[in-house]
Amino acid sequence: MPTRLGLGARIEDGALRLELRPQPETLHHGIVRASVLSFAIDAAAGIPVDDDPDVWMLTTDMSVRMRPVPAPARVDTTTAVVRRGGRSVTSTVEVTSDLGAPVATGAASFARVRRLPDDPPKPLVTSEDAARLFRGAGTLSLPLREEAGIEVVDPAAGVVEVAVTPDLRNPAGTMQGAMVALVAEAAAEDLVSATFGQDVVVVDLDLRYLARTSAGPVRTQARLLGDRVESPVEVQLVDTSTDRVTTLVYARAMRPTDVDLSR
Repeated sequence: MPTRLGLGARIEDGALRLELRPQPETLHHGIVRASVLSFAIDAAAGIPVDDDPDVWMLTTDMSVRMRPVPAPARVDTTTAVVRRGGRSVTSTVEVTSDLGAPVATGAASFARVRRLPDDPPKPLVTSEDAARLFRGAGTLSLPLREEAGIEVVDPAAGVVEVAVTPDLRNPAGTMQGAMVALVAEAAAEDLVSATFGQDVVVVDLDLRYLARTSAGPVRTQARLLGDRVESPVEVQLVDTSTDRVTTLVYARAMRPTDVDLSR
């Protein structure tokens, strides 16, 4: 998945830095999708602290704040661990363009969960492994929403659905965190677009991962918390095989025409 999204990596001054090269399939109105940036933030925060083969590092929550600027040639991450305890880790990630301009900022927290005997094997990817394996080529053949298999059920209500395919799962067997972000992003942009009859881009995402996804499909429930395009949107992701809410998301969108394309 990292390479397909155009994600590369390098070691700089002893630290892992991820580099994302935007491709047309990962853009929305010429702007990198917030969910794609969330993948970079999640990976940049998680890989350096995931060093135990017998413990899953599961994302518990993540926040993304994005400047909706035209996609640069490349974006880079810089990570700082702000807390590391026995049971959890929290890191912040700054995302900048290849010219050094700010693009986004984010934070992610992870829970350390002991692997069970019947859990799938855990591939341990170190920072050095990421620098060797993530090549940043980008091989999507369709826009990301279509590539992920997201189906629009009721755009006016922000209802979308996706099958939980192997391509969307992480090594722990649950739905990958950035793919969860993509589903929530799709629900929010559909709801706001349908409500106001205008194109929008999602610029803020706050995700709380509540439970592992089982068989799926995953379907969204959404509501607009206000009467403006920029009003928050609450999105719940429900695993329809268990009728369980797996993720709670708050998102915010804006019109792409409000973006200063000169930046």
